[in-house]
Amino acid sequence: MRPTVSLVEVLKGIIERTYGIPSLIPDIGPFIVGDEGLRSIYGGIACSTADEGARVLVRDQGQSVRAVLYYPNALVRHLEQFNPLDGVGDVNIVAFAVLVEEIDHLLTLASRAAEGRAVTLLELEHHACVTKYLTVLHFLGRQTGRKQLGKALKLWARFHLFERYSQREGQDAGRYREAARLAWRYLKYFETLPLERRRIEIRAYHRRPFAEILYQVSLN
Repeated sequence: MRPTVSLVEVLKGIIERTYGIPSLIPDIGPFIVGDEGLRSIYGGIACSTADEGARVLVRDQGQSVRAVLYYPNALVRHLEQFNPLDGVGDVNIVAFAVLVEEIDHLLTLASRAAEGRAVTLLELEHHACVTKYLTVLHFLGRQTGRKQLGKALKLWARFHLFERYSQREGQDAGRYREAARLAWRYLKYFETLPLERRRIEIRAYHRRPFAEILYQVSLN
């Protein structure tokens, strides 16, 4: 039976537990807007954001940061029809990855703001790539009943979460590709660790300065 909690709340809980971060946003629902909400934010004025898909909209107010998640109505309908809580596959992996990515952006921004730390766009994308891979593997493990997944499933996840960025076009394509490349190098190192060390490492990763992460992946 599908749990009564929503998919976004399930993902929020997984991300918070993975990185050991406090629940800085108790209820994520009010931070999510659809097509109508996006038009309201921009006062009905056409904007490029509407054509660029899901994203976090951030406003820096000096002493505070305000943010909302924008998910296109079409993406929400697709995930309602092919809910990842019922299974992750070719039909919903891309939309699911987008959902995870933006939730991770919001939670990472909140975490960095609470710590008084700056964060770059490359760091945000890198962090989200790591989160997407670990989350998809978590769902696949629950789906298959396996604690450790076989090579074929990991290659499938790698293709959809990393290699597809090589075909991405647009202004930000270079940053997405670099974030995916660096994230995959980190994950290759992460998966060499014994299982009992991985929780400690992934929580340390979340708190590690990005310059240290870049140095770490350069060694692997």
